[in-house]
Amino acid sequence: MNPVRTCLPALLLFSLVAGCPRPAGAPATGPVDPTAPTAPAPPRAEATGHVITEQFHSAALGVDKRVVIYLPAGYDARPATRWPVYYYLHGLGGNETNWVKHVQLDHAADALGLAAIVVMPDGDDGFYVDSPAKIDYDKCMADGTGLFDPGKPHDSQCVRARNYETYIAKDLVGWVDAHYHTIARRDGRAIAGLSMGGFGAMSIGLGHPDEFAAAASHSGALALLYRGPRPFDPAKPVELATRIDAAGDPIGAWIRTVLGGELAGWKAHDVVELATALPPGKLALYIDCGTEDDFHLEDNTQYVHAQLAAKHIDHEYFLGPGRHSFDFWVTRLPKSLAFLRDHTARPE
Repeated sequence: MNPVRTCLPALLLFSLVAGCPRPAGAPATGPVDPTAPTAPAPPRAEATGHVITEQFHSAALGVDKRVVIYLPAGYDARPATRWPVYYYLHGLGGNETNWVKHVQLDHAADALGLAAIVVMPDGDDGFYVDSPAKIDYDKCMADGTGLFDPGKPHDSQCVRARNYETYIAKDLVGWVDAHYHTIARRDGRAIAGLSMGGFGAMSIGLGHPDEFAAAASHSGALALLYRGPRPFDPAKPVELATRIDAAGDPIGAWIRTVLGGELAGWKAHDVVELATALPPGKLALYIDCGTEDDFHLEDNTQYVHAQLAAKHIDHEYFLGPGRHSFDFWVTRLPKSLAFLRDHTARPE
């Protein structure tokens, strides 16, 4: 079996810092087909929000990108109202439709009576960083060259530059503020994600604290330099990478491609490194992970929690039963939505 295909049934993940999947079986979710049609939305009711799909041009990527947007109940009827905005990032192998199709974000938001816009962009396979890795747009469009999975439909994934952090933090935020009734300031914005998107949300949030008031991660590999102990044990010495070695597994090799081979580049996106540099209370943080995570990210998450606690950095933390799957994220999504709600401005 092709080794890339071996790991594809669990694409919404990190593996370089976490190791290979548990042999007990694949996660509860498989690869997501970005070309699959989105199910039609149910009839709208006054007490519920609604979901739309838009397209905009990103100067940072050099291409047009699709974005799914949840507009809260009352948005259309109250055109003078300004709303907070939460940005939710998908995992590797997914796309902008995942949060609605597989995690039912619209239903969770309606159940909470969420008074916020939720923006769900397409992040491709870029880990939401401005990558040093180059890409040939024409070759990519021809046969998928330069993508993590060239075999998947690639016309929507090929970009002219891999500037995914700038795409989210500047292009997308600017476009949303220009086209929707938003609270266009820091206390009106928050960012969250799962797996690759959890890493991206924390990296972008901590890297742009003047743009976002809160950041949340579901099952993200947040401490890029963490190597052990495994399982995590607060009584044992922590092992951190001192150099970036070549990775043997396909996903680990891809992360190294995206982030580059220099230690400084990894530190620039490491949650513990970034959080330590922030003034106290600058950004509200939420992290969680399942205790049966298929990539052992519970070790990574416990280490981050211990480091944040030791450095007296306020954050909310959950570790409980669950795998690296949509089943776990469905149960945790209401928690992150409520956390972001409680740490951002109300509609005004």
